[in-house]
Amino acid sequence: MFLSTSQASEKARGEGFAAFMAYAGELIAQHRDRPGDDLIDLLIEARDEGDRLSEDELTHLVFTLIMAGHETTASMIIRGSFRLLCHPGQYAELVARPELVEPAVEEILRCEGPGGNGLLRLVTEEIELSGGTIPAGTVVLPNPAGANHDPSAFDDPRRFDTRRFAVPSPNPHLAFGHGTHYCLGANLARMELQEALRALVTRLPGLRAQDDLPTVRWTGDGLIHRPVRLLVKSG
Repeated sequence: MFLSTSQASEKARGEGFAAFMAYAGELIAQHRDRPGDDLIDLLIEARDEGDRLSEDELTHLVFTLIMAGHETTASMIIRGSFRLLCHPGQYAELVARPELVEPAVEEILRCEGPGGNGLLRLVTEEIELSGGTIPAGTVVLPNPAGANHDPSAFDDPRRFDTRRFAVPSPNPHLAFGHGTHYCLGANLARMELQEALRALVTRLPGLRAQDDLPTVRWTGDGLIHRPVRLLVKSG
């Protein structure tokens, strides 16, 4: 609810955010009462024993891990499946050559990108670009999708090609950001996408769309868009 950008009211989004934060707090309390050895327990240890996190930081970290670890990955799985169903020949090649799953995931990430259209950034030093100078102190909204489809970085960037990253690429995609803003969960997300795609091509070699793909409706009320429903056939 709190990720909605259109259908939900501001009040509803605020209430959804508060409820999710409360859930994170309850989860932390449960782990304090019954400690284990998972990631939340390690974060609690960093808070309670080393005092390296404030209680608010701990709660926000747990909240972010749940949100980022589900919303983006779940959306990328269905968006990647949709993209492959649009190219049945390439899906068939993955069935025949599952070793191409890893580079296929990179191409899905390049074309689809797990994030939205970018996050606001503050320019701390003057930057010279081909279109002019951006002075320090400027707030900018970079578009990673634009970079991932830059013809100076990728040959025929509008073409979806699961083999594109099968050989070392001099220009890696920016689906997970770059530098200090590089996604902390990038390796986990890659593994999840690889395993999901590998399961599809090995268990459902005849997978195809049931409906006409251009008619598939997409969500319009979230930061990360995805098909509302994607009906498929496996036989």
